[in-house]
Amino acid sequence: MNNSKNIRKLLSLLFYFSLMPLTFSQVDPTRLDENKLLIEPELHGVRIDAVTLLIFHQVGGQIDFDLLQSSNKKICVGTRLSVEHYSLQNFVEKVSGSPFTNYNLFARVTNRRNLFSVNLLGGVTYYTADSQTSKTKRYLFRVGFEARFGSMAALVLKGSTSLMDKSYFIGFGISIGYDHNW
Repeated sequence: MNNSKNIRKLLSLLFYFSLMPLTFSQVDPTRLDENKLLIEPELHGVRIDAVTLLIFHQVGGQIDFDLLQSSNKKICVGTRLSVEHYSLQNFVEKVSGSPFTNYNLFARVTNRRNLFSVNLLGGVTYYTADSQTSKTKRYLFRVGFEARFGSMAALVLKGSTSLMDKSYFIGFGISIGYDHNW
């Protein structure tokens, strides 16, 4: 019985000493904190863009503000104020309700890697249609995304949808502007 007790003590000590180096290992603090979000409000960027997909055309401008940023500035959380003007046409004429304009206030999450960035957006849109057939004005909840490749001038793929109205847009185009990360 004494031998089994000694074996258990020996195994316990071996187990403890085998895990001991893990408790004293050092972690590189720069790698650990590079994606930690810090409160650092600042202007993220100002852009204008033109996007199209055959029958759907959009021109707009946006101003992005950051509230939170990672220490390496690759991840940012903030807001976007934007105006987007849309024109929807079939191959012959404008579609009923077109053109229309969206005034947006979005929450924004940006992830940037070198020249490539992705924005995820969600918020409220003040939708106005000023056509011959209707003069509609209303608020809509809207979500969207934007993927950009480039710095001052960039290629952009963007899309958005209003889940309540079941409307959507996706298009490819160009964007020109200032971004604090470049």
